[in-house]
Parts: sequence; C-alpha cells; structure tokens
Amino acid sequence: MATTTAPAENEEGEGFLPLLYQGGELLAAGNVSEAKDYLEKALSLQPDNERGKNLLGLTYFKLGHFERAAQLYEGLVQENPADPTLRVNLGLVYLKTNELSRAIHEFTTATDLSPDHHKAHNYLGLALAQSGQYGKAREHFLLAGSEAMAEKMAQAVVEAVAPESDAGLPPTMPTKSTALWITGLRWEPAPRPLPRLTHSRSRRSAMRSTRPSTQMPATRNLCRRTMKGPWRRSARLPGPRR
Repeated sequence: MATTTAPAENEEGEGFLPLLYQGGELLAAGNVSEAKDYLEKALSLQPDNERGKNLLGLTYFKLGHFERAAQLYEGLVQENPADPTLRVNLGLVYLKTNELSRAIHEFTTATDLSPDHHKAHNYLGLALAQSGQYGKAREHFLLAGSEAMAEKMAQAVVEAVAPESDAGLPPTMPTKSTALWITGLRWEPAPRPLPRLTHSRSRRSAMRSTRPSTQMPATRNLCRRTMKGPWRRSARLPGPRR
C-alpha cells in the first residue's frame, strides 16, 4: 500500500506547482478568467499555500468577486499580521466595497508596520479623501510622493471651510466667491480686483451730462398752482408747435 500512496502524493505535489505557475502567468497576461480556473485547481491541491491564496485573492478582486477576495485576504492577514502588503491588499478590497473605516484601519496598520510604504500612504490618502478627511489625506499623499493629489486635497480643504467661514466674516472680507490660493498649510484670500468703468456706465454718465433737464419751468408750475375749478385737470398750456 505504501508503494501506491506515495506516487499519488508525488503526483499531487507536482501538479500544484505547474497549475500555480500557469495561473500566475495568465493573471499577469490579463487572462483573468483562465487564471482563476488554474489557481482554484492549484489551491484545491494545497489549500494552505499562501502564494496560491494571494494570487487567487487578486484574481477574485479583478473579477469583482470582492467577498471571496476578502475571505482569502482576511485569512492571510490573520496568519501574517505583520505583513504590510497583505494588509494593503485587504484594504483595497474594503475600499472597493466602500467599507471606508475598515480600509482606513488596514492602510493605517500597514503604514505603521512600514512607514516608507508609499502605496500604503497613497491608498490611505484615497480612503481618507473619500471619507471627507482632506487634511489628513493631504499629509499621506505628501508622504507617498503624490504632490498632485496633495494639491487637490488642499483645494478641497479650502472649498470645505469656505461656506462655514462666510457667515462670520465682516462685509468687507472676501467670501467664497473670492478666489483663494494655498501656500503650504496657510490659505489667504486673493486681492479684490479694482472696479472697472464699463462702456455702458460711461455712456450713461455722458448722457446724463448732455440730457436736457426735465424740471418743469417755474412759470408753468405757477400757472398750475393758480388754476382752480372743475376744468383744472384738463387744462393744458400751449406747447411748441409740431
């Protein structure tokens, strides 16, 4: 019996590696559906293989099977709690399913385990931005080296605080409609532009200066004040002939 069971174990062990390798190659080439079949077969032969579970979790993630991916990565994190890469992968699953608090927890733990993990800082910035924490998100984008995203977060901070600050500002202070810019962590209002004399305003001023006065002559006012009787309203002074 020993001679029959040993070859079966050898065949099972030898079959796992080709399936794992082929599945990894297909996944790297973008053939995700085919990679899934190979990796599932490989993992059925060795269910506890960490590399197989990691690759299959990534395959499930790309196919949109987020619950299956989360189950695999949660198990891997429990087995390897000090691995920042596994926590980043699990955080990405949570971020994709909009479980922001759990995603922030995993990314934060990953940055604590590896402070120089740029991807962990970048994904943590994304999760914080989606939860509305733009100031903290900016800090992690800077740590990740993403200056463009940090600048966007700075602008988001300005837009977020502008409506609240408008209510308490004096009338002479700039409000939300005024352009703002940021220098480091301090934002300042842009100077108000000087008023421009438009063409229509200058034209109206010129017309006022040349338009004849509409004030009624004194003699006509005097005549109207002296008119009495029922015919007063219909009485008119002779005007210029046409």
